[in-house]
Amino acid sequence: MTVKTNIPETLNLALINLAEKIKFSESVNNYQIALEQFAHDAEAHKIMDDLSAFQKEIRQKQSNNQIAQQDLQELRSLQTKAQENKVITSYAHSQEEAIGHLREVNAEISNLLGIDFASLAKKSNCC
Repeated sequence: MTVKTNIPETLNLALINLAEKIKFSESVNNYQIALEQFAHDAEAHKIMDDLSAFQKEIRQKQSNNQIAQQDLQELRSLQTKAQENKVITSYAHSQEEAIGHLREVNAEISNLLGIDFASLAKKSNCC
């Protein structure tokens, strides 16, 4: 599906080139690989699902002032499992690296334009 835009062809080609360079940069490529590995790792998903569910339970107990020492030990145990899982840590690390790289790209574009480039893409609450 082709989307019709009012972007001049030379600018569109430059955007395509930039997007490909970002997509194939080391940090973004590493993130894509780690994301794929995470997506297909049932154990990593189970650990994260268990951790997420328990964190939700802890928040509910905290709002009722009902957290026990055993709850905190269980939370630490689940966090340790997540931190020791290579797929999860690789995914988290590569995501941080990719975000850092994209921030650098945004900073360079912002410097060239003289405005905060990423802020233009944010939802506006105006009008």
